[in-house]
Amino acid sequence: MLFLIVLGIQQSKDRKVRKYLILPLPIGMALLSYLGVQSSFGLAWLPVGLWFLALVLIAYSVAKYFPVKKVQFNADLASFIIPGSWIPLVLMMAIFFTKYFVGVLNALQPTIVSDPTFIVVCSIIYGSFSGLFVARAFSMWRAIDSVAAK
Repeated sequence: MLFLIVLGIQQSKDRKVRKYLILPLPIGMALLSYLGVQSSFGLAWLPVGLWFLALVLIAYSVAKYFPVKKVQFNADLASFIIPGSWIPLVLMMAIFFTKYFVGVLNALQPTIVSDPTFIVVCSIIYGSFSGLFVARAFSMWRAIDSVAAK
């Protein structure tokens, strides 16, 4: 958790990021949320499918309609100039605490965790959080297109 807090605080500051280094964070957070689904509900098609569907729908919708603003791409340096935001820290903590909450419930009230409604809701929540990370990366990647169009 300390690593996620430090990483989130770094995201809150304006920074210059090499082109391909915007990918590890959304990939890592998607993997973390997928592991939350898999460890809580198993490798069943319903939770994994709902997680994936939520990830894709949220990523597409948010990247298209609510892109990250003020991201610039410097083609000479192959780097993004990204304004600081607290959103990544909030999302990282949301994934972490969702995983923690489900783990505690699994230990204290395992019947709740096996309830189909709970599985559906948690899978969609995990996928939505991951989708927000992926959306941020997609909308940042579009800054490359705006530089190429000039």
